[in-house]
Amino acid sequence: MGKLGRVLAAVTVMIIVIGGIIFLNGNQTKAPSNQPEQNTQTGNSNTKAAAVITYNGSTFSLSTNTVKSGDTVKVENKSDKDLDFDSDPHPVHTDNKELNAGDIAPGTSKSFVLTTKGTWGFHNHLNASQNGELTVE
Repeated sequence: MGKLGRVLAAVTVMIIVIGGIIFLNGNQTKAPSNQPEQNTQTGNSNTKAAAVITYNGSTFSLSTNTVKSGDTVKVENKSDKDLDFDSDPHPVHTDNKELNAGDIAPGTSKSFVLTTKGTWGFHNHLNASQNGELTVE
């Protein structure tokens, strides 16, 4: 192997090593997420929610249908079924991404802040006929 071949081999090895280091370091730091924080408490949340949306396994009930921009909303899964809470329309969830809480295990809840004003539909992605609506003023 000539001098040029050795240089190319060394550069290739260096690229692979540096790429591996970047990949490993990237997996150690968590990137910021737009997903809400999960609150695994079942009613003792430290943050007072302006609205509570409760899922019973087949329907949603709301403590209020209207909140103010900047208010905290809490979704409680009080069923023994999985819940995948997302904004309309199904299946793309693009109307208000602030509502895209995702998976909420049975007996847990998630809280999030809504800032985008309007009337927004939401549903259980696992059964889109289970739905509701919330207005943000």
